[in-house]
Amino acid sequence: MTRLRIINRARHLAENETGGTLAELAILIPFLIVMVAAVAELGRYFQTYSTLSKATRASARYLSRIAYEGETTDLLAKNVAVCGKPDCTGMNPVAPSLTVDNVAVSAEAAPGGNPITVTVSIQNYNFQPLFNLGALLGNNTFSLALPIKPSTTMYYMWTEPAGGEEGG
Repeated sequence: MTRLRIINRARHLAENETGGTLAELAILIPFLIVMVAAVAELGRYFQTYSTLSKATRASARYLSRIAYEGETTDLLAKNVAVCGKPDCTGMNPVAPSLTVDNVAVSAEAAPGGNPITVTVSIQNYNFQPLFNLGALLGNNTFSLALPIKPSTTMYYMWTEPAGGEEGG
């Protein structure tokens, strides 16, 4: 009788599948976490790239419409790229840790006159991921801290000689 009971209990445990789903979930959760983190980081990377690209475009547009006066004008254009305004006092940057040191401004000068084109670019800026995917994957050399280097070149639109009033 005891032997029969043991055999019936073993048969019942062998046929019971209630713990199988939980075991499958336990196996899949690490993969799902890594996939969700990777998708989130790639989305944030492209959002940051798009934000910085728009910042360089706004800065180049600003620079192309005012009288170009060298370093003074370059600083105003750098501020426009960093915070969206010519004066960044008390304002947050458009991307984390972005400073005027990350913005490069150059103008292709015409002989004896205004520039032909102006270029604004972001340099030495690395994306800052939220998740350390390398640690999640067991590989500490893998990182999404990738450089972002958008650049915008526009034709210079100011028609008066340098040193004139700002354009509207």
